[in-house]
Amino acid sequence: MKSAVLILCILSVALALAQTPTNTTSTAPTSSTSTPVIFGHGAPHFIPIWTSGSSLGNSILFQAGDSIGVRTTNPQATLDVESTGVFSIWGATSSTAPFAAGVIGQSASPTGNAVVGEATATTGTNNGVFGRSASTNGIGVSGDATAASGVTAGVFGNSDSESGAGVNGNASASSGFTYGVFGRSNSTTGSGVFGYASATSGSPNAMVGFTESPNAVAGQFVAHSGLGLILQGISGSNQTQVFFVDASGNGYFAGNLNITGNLSKGSGSFKIDHPLDPANKYLSHSFVESPDMMNVYNGIVPLDAHGSAWVELPDYFQKLNRDYRYQLTSIGAPGPNLYVAEEISGNRFKVSGGKPRAKVSWQVTGIRHDAYANANRIQVEEQKPANQRGTYLHPELFGEPATQTSALSASPGGAPQTR
Repeated sequence: MKSAVLILCILSVALALAQTPTNTTSTAPTSSTSTPVIFGHGAPHFIPIWTSGSSLGNSILFQAGDSIGVRTTNPQATLDVESTGVFSIWGATSSTAPFAAGVIGQSASPTGNAVVGEATATTGTNNGVFGRSASTNGIGVSGDATAASGVTAGVFGNSDSESGAGVNGNASASSGFTYGVFGRSNSTTGSGVFGYASATSGSPNAMVGFTESPNAVAGQFVAHSGLGLILQGISGSNQTQVFFVDASGNGYFAGNLNITGNLSKGSGSFKIDHPLDPANKYLSHSFVESPDMMNVYNGIVPLDAHGSAWVELPDYFQKLNRDYRYQLTSIGAPGPNLYVAEEISGNRFKVSGGKPRAKVSWQVTGIRHDAYANANRIQVEEQKPANQRGTYLHPELFGEPATQTSALSASPGGAPQTR
């Protein structure tokens, strides 16, 4: 702001002296009033500055056509300010009026930029644009694309540095709903914040959320209307949807899902195209449930001439299971004397007492006792924690209002404020 005031003052003097030769020594007075003699000298195109009470000389301002340069004789813009100091241009306002601004940039070009920040260093942790707010309800950088159509962006940042940032926002207040970067778009096809990793190799990230607090959320998405999708995954040039989570919490995943920990669910089933009418119907079956971490094995084994047979189990069976249970059913003829002659040992057991050459359907169950299962036993019944008592996973099934939803199904943090 100080530079801007200096420029305006010097330009006013320059206009007042536009008709005064820079290399003359005096002018005749036009009245009887005594007029001080003005002396001066300087180079062409430099805007003069008072070097004493009656002398003019070169300032740091240089005019080339319609452009003004500060500390440069080759201005690249209408106003080109070059400096070796920490700040080239400083804009500040003490106004507390709404939307007061230290610096405003405006462009009427359909492909222009109101403000451009460029960090030219190719190394280091530089920033193309850096915004910082100390307010308890402030925003480090706020971008607002107000066009009602088109592919607009509230904030767009670009950095060519190996460790730079296209946009780096820092909200230094330690409380309140602050934002390091806040983006908003009013366009029907716009983006509040858009991240684009254009490298075609390596392992870049379009967006990364990073947090230090153990109670923080690295990425939070809010469907404020309660409708539509909270999260969506699109893949490939044909824009194939591969996953989504809608505003009601329903999810869809097109590929395989691997879970290394425990999966808790209200119910479970498979859903496939109906084998008898795949084009028009679905077929669903419920999962088999058990209070134990149970594995089920079954098969059919032929008996020998003595009515006996060894049933071979997988070589990992006893390492994975304990507490075995057996079921035997004779096929083709009654088998009232069918029994387990020898229990599981060496990953096999023996069946006897059947009809010679008959077949036996067998089933064996075991309870997992591998290292993970032993460390993560399912607690079949448990008391709700104090902060969840009186709430329900599905309150509507018990005639309770949605406000009684359990914290297990509620958001871990409050929704961010909108602006």
